[in-house]
Amino acid sequence: MIRSFIAIDLPEETKRGFAEIQEQLKRSRGAVRWVRPGSIHLTLKFLGNIHPGQVDEIAAAATKVVRDEAPLTLCAGGLGAFPSQRRPRVIWVGIQGQVERLGRIQARLENALELLGFAREQLAFRAHLTLGRVKDRRKCQPLIDAISALEMPKFNSFDADEIILYKSDLRPTGAIYTKLHRMPLAAPAPP
Repeated sequence: MIRSFIAIDLPEETKRGFAEIQEQLKRSRGAVRWVRPGSIHLTLKFLGNIHPGQVDEIAAAATKVVRDEAPLTLCAGGLGAFPSQRRPRVIWVGIQGQVERLGRIQARLENALELLGFAREQLAFRAHLTLGRVKDRRKCQPLIDAISALEMPKFNSFDADEIILYKSDLRPTGAIYTKLHRMPLAAPAPP
């Protein structure tokens, strides 16, 4: 079985900005399991464990969703926490730019994958980039204060021109992601 998900990769420049944010938040000494900056991505759909024989079928369904979509212009921006900043479990950076189009693509992807037997997400899609997961919320007031006080760096916008089917290998040192299939977004052909 392959633990897998579909996501948008980010420019290295953006990932370096996440490392800066994490370093500032680490000074709060909060009990957080930080995501390696090079592994941060924009998840569109978590698939869970799939059979290797399903890779081509999933890739074909996702390709149909995005093949007539022009690339998306997105930008990282805004810092927050789920379920709330006062009770953080997940620390995230938000997504700005063409988020309405992104949401429509994600919904179409959700529909296409449901036809292949993948359960729909119970929560509404909220585009975000996970920086870390809080391990112990009992002593996280300094972390909460650090999140509130942090001055976000300015991120450049980027064009998301593909979605990627990833394999996720969980390791004690953190997950290792392998790109299994790339599905390009391409501008529609002229009429």
